[in-house]
Amino acid sequence: MDAAAVALVLAAAALHAGWNVALHGADDRIAGMAIAGMAGGLALTPFLVADPPGEVLHLAVPSGIAETAYVLALSAAYGRGALSLAYPVGRGTAPLLTILGGWLLLSERPAALALAGAAALGAGLCLLGLEARRSGSLDALGFALLVGVTITAYSLIDARAVRETSPPGYLAVSFWVQGVLTWAAARFDVGRLRAALRPGALIAAGTTGAYLLVLFAFRLAPAGRVATLREVAVLLGILASRERPRASTWVGAALCVAGAVLVAA
Repeated sequence: MDAAAVALVLAAAALHAGWNVALHGADDRIAGMAIAGMAGGLALTPFLVADPPGEVLHLAVPSGIAETAYVLALSAAYGRGALSLAYPVGRGTAPLLTILGGWLLLSERPAALALAGAAALGAGLCLLGLEARRSGSLDALGFALLVGVTITAYSLIDARAVRETSPPGYLAVSFWVQGVLTWAAARFDVGRLRAALRPGALIAAGTTGAYLLVLFAFRLAPAGRVATLREVAVLLGILASRERPRASTWVGAALCVAGAVLVAA
């Protein structure tokens, strides 16, 4: 995997962990994510005007819809379980699905090391997710699994789109779609947006930066490897949270590190 792609993905992982910690602690997660989507879209609108992604509009809109499903599922999972449970399960289901989708839909053939890394990473994250069963957070587990499905959907769409257009303009459309649809889920309540402005701004900076870095990485490396290495964010998120994980969490974390190394090899 190209060194530049690895650097982009690791930087994106740090930003991703940061905004997930902020989202988990937010009082109104839906409003915060609505602000994040629309703020990200607004920030990238100049790129949209300068280089309209008309050739991939049929991909940008579905990406925004998948992002909305991701936001709603993630918010529901965080409302029902600890970050150290919901975050790993949500992210952990995506790598294997993304590699499989990249192979079936994008004709990408992962190397043996990448497959081994994905397996180790997936096993580690699943071990972390078993804490949900122990703690009785099965509803959070269900929403977290749905998060993984939505991540796979938008990752495959985005990986195809950025091969045909510039990422910033494309991402502007996706963010606008996600932001407006998420605000619709909040019933277009302006008062809720005002109340969630501060956490929403932090989440906006993290989501926009992380997503842009990943889209540029998609142009340098296969979708499966990018999406899998990005799961290092799980380790950073657990470390940044104020939760006190059990020993099994750290065993899962060790598997995640090993998997990330193999994927990046």
